[in-house]
Amino acid sequence: MESVNDHPFRARVAIIGGSGLYRLPGADRVAEIETPYGPASAPISLIGGRRPGDHGPDGPAVAFLPRHGSGHSVAPRQVNYRANLWALKSLGVEAVFATAACGSLVPELAPGSFVLPDQFIDRTWGRADTFFDGTGPGAAAGVQHLSAADPYCPGLRDVLASALADARIPYAASGTMAVINGPRFSTRAESRALAQTGAELVGMTQYPEAVLAAELGMGYAALAFVTDSDAGASAGEAVTAEAVWERLAGASLVFERVLLAAARLVPEGYAPRKLLPDEAVARLMAAAAASPDPGLLATGRPAATGGVAAGMVPTPPAASVPAAPAPAAPAPGRVAVRR
Repeated sequence: MESVNDHPFRARVAIIGGSGLYRLPGADRVAEIETPYGPASAPISLIGGRRPGDHGPDGPAVAFLPRHGSGHSVAPRQVNYRANLWALKSLGVEAVFATAACGSLVPELAPGSFVLPDQFIDRTWGRADTFFDGTGPGAAAGVQHLSAADPYCPGLRDVLASALADARIPYAASGTMAVINGPRFSTRAESRALAQTGAELVGMTQYPEAVLAAELGMGYAALAFVTDSDAGASAGEAVTAEAVWERLAGASLVFERVLLAAARLVPEGYAPRKLLPDEAVARLMAAAAASPDPGLLATGRPAATGGVAAGMVPTPPAASVPAAPAPAAPAPGRVAVRR
C-alpha cells in the first residue's frame, strides 16, 4: 500500500456535503482512495491548489466529499463514516467543515434557519463509531478513549460564524443535535421525547462523523440547515421528503458560498485539538497504510466536466441537484431523502 505521505494530492481543509450538496464549483481533480475500512461514499474532488503548498489565486487545495454519494444513494446509517474520514486524513486534511440538514424541535429555530451545532445526543445504533476498539488497523494503537465533552471544534465554529457574518446570513450560534438512525423521520412521541432530553435539532449524520474526525486529529464543525419542524405539533406540520427537498433547493447556494469562504478563512497556523495521543493516531495511520488489503489507491484524474469519468456515479446537472425529486417512489436502491 502506498504511504499516505507519498501520494501526490494534499489538502488541509475538507468539506463534507450532506443532502442537497453533492459537488462544489471549481473541482478539477478527483482522488479515488481505497481505505482499510472499505470504500468512501464517493471519490474526493479537489478544488484549487494545483500543487502541494500552492498558494496561488485560488488558494490551497480544498477537498470535497459528498456524504451520501455522488447520486444520493447512501442512507445515513449505511454511510461508511470511518472510510470517509480516513480518506480525508490520508490527504493531509486538518480541518473539516460539513453540512447537515435537520429538523427543529423548538419554535425558536424555524425552518429556514442556519445553526452552528455545539453539542449532540447520540440516539443511533449499529454504526462503526471508533477507530480505536483494539481491532483491525486500530489494534496497533490499542483501545483509546476520546474526550468528547465539546465534540465540535470551537475554532472552526468561529470560522463558520465569520463566514456567515461576512455573507450577512443570520444564524443561531449554538444548538444541540439529536442524532437518530433514520432513514425514516420521527414519530410525534419520539419528537417530544427528544426535545425533553434537551435536543433542539434532530438529524441523522452528525454521529459518528464528528467524533471520528476528532479521533484522527482533525477539527470538525458543521453548518446545519433547518428544513422542517420534525413531527410537528399538529398533523399538518409533519415533515415530508418533498418539503425537505424544496427547502434544501434554496439552501444549496448558501452552503457553497459559506463553506468555500470558511475554507479560505482557516488560519495558516490552525492546529486541531489534541484529543487523543499523537502516537496513537500515527500508529493507526501507519498500520492502515501498511495493510495490503485493500490498499490505498490515489489517482489524480481530472474531475468530470460535462460527461462522467470512468468509475464515477453520474451526478445530476448543477441546476437540478438540490431540486425536490418527483413524488413517485424512488428507483430501487436509491434513498428519497436523507439528512
